[in-house]
Amino acid sequence: MMKWKNLMSKERLGCLSHDGDLRSYFQRDHDRLVFSSAFRRLQDKTQVFPLAPDDYIRTRLTHSMEVSCVGRSIGSIVGHALKEKYPIDLKGIEANNFSEVLSAACLAHDIGNPPFGHAGEDAIAYWFNRPENIKKYLTELNVVELAEFQNFEGNAQGFRVITRLQKHNRTPDKIGGLQLTYATLGTFLKYPRKAKIQDRDSSKINHKKFNYFLTEEKYFDDVVTKCGLIEQQKGEVWARHPLVYLLEAADDISYVIADFQDGYRLGHVRYQVVVDFFLNILRDKKDFYLEEIEGFSSDKDKIEHLSGKVIGQLVREVSNSFLTNEEKIMQGKFDLALASVIPSASQFHEMFTYAYKYIYSCKDVVRLKLAGYEVIEGLLDIFVPAIYFSGDPNHFEFAKNNLLVKLLPNDFVENSLDNGLSLYERLHRITDFISGMTDSYAVKLYKELKGINL
Repeated sequence: MMKWKNLMSKERLGCLSHDGDLRSYFQRDHDRLVFSSAFRRLQDKTQVFPLAPDDYIRTRLTHSMEVSCVGRSIGSIVGHALKEKYPIDLKGIEANNFSEVLSAACLAHDIGNPPFGHAGEDAIAYWFNRPENIKKYLTELNVVELAEFQNFEGNAQGFRVITRLQKHNRTPDKIGGLQLTYATLGTFLKYPRKAKIQDRDSSKINHKKFNYFLTEEKYFDDVVTKCGLIEQQKGEVWARHPLVYLLEAADDISYVIADFQDGYRLGHVRYQVVVDFFLNILRDKKDFYLEEIEGFSSDKDKIEHLSGKVIGQLVREVSNSFLTNEEKIMQGKFDLALASVIPSASQFHEMFTYAYKYIYSCKDVVRLKLAGYEVIEGLLDIFVPAIYFSGDPNHFEFAKNNLLVKLLPNDFVENSLDNGLSLYERLHRITDFISGMTDSYAVKLYKELKGINL
């Protein structure tokens, strides 16, 4: 059984934690993330609608901030209940620490996502699955290394971003990236496993995806050890940190409600459809809220008001569901999303189903997703051969490859050939570069290198 004193560890990856700051350890995690360049770039990364012309529409940045707020609210309810339930076990841990950890981890949950949302992940994976690319560039990789690229995962890239690529302390001997607390890092790990495992069961919630690359395996091992996560398959799969269930629920609540708002704004969902879905969740109070919004001047305002009420209802339901199932969760035996066991589960599922059919699959979204494929695959077509062949003076494109390498920021290549980095590590540098781009920068660079826009 996992223990809260370990799960809420204030120790930091890569350095000692120091007092002397009025902020809590976990508030400092939150602030380090906010001031990181990787978080800032989320302002121009797709949530659902790529390169949306309307500034009302969510980006990954606004989505992440909303998830952080919802997570903080859930954490506040759960934290106070647990503090009352375990006054001795939680000695030294404040009730608000739960909301602070969730606020920070939720803020980071999409920090590794490439341009163009999930289409960007799929495009990177597709490029590394093309038979001609496997034969030409990837034969040196072992099965786990190959799986990391062929199933490219924003969650694993995110762990790499916060534990390696983004720096809190830039002196050469410092490790751990932003040097966040183990509690926040553990809560970030939605899928605590590597890319390739034996006996994978995709029906299990922590088997669906993966959360670290071999390049960050030591950091991952440190996190699961310090947090005391239960090892479920030796050396391969661990039980989730209990707060992951709350992070996941905060994400589900935020994006479904927001996507209906954005879908209405862009004309993909009718007003009455949105209102009916929201009132179905509010159930017993729906007549009260219908009367409350009667005097509102616009349908947009009515939808936004009801959205807040729905989020509040779902926050309470998720919190209660977590507390009801806490013992099984702490034993690593709970294998469901919390949103699937709340009183509004069926209504919530209906909203998911409708969104996939009428919002995520609308022609505008599909067209721009396909454009994202073209851009990201095109950039990989350009930069992977450059990094692969740039050290070969006999290659017929030696001069061009060296020019392309000069376009890469030093943070991504810094004499990688001279330092003897393996092909595997150099490929990660390229995916770091491309996945870190904003939507607009990816399009701009692609057009420039293709001679479309000079």
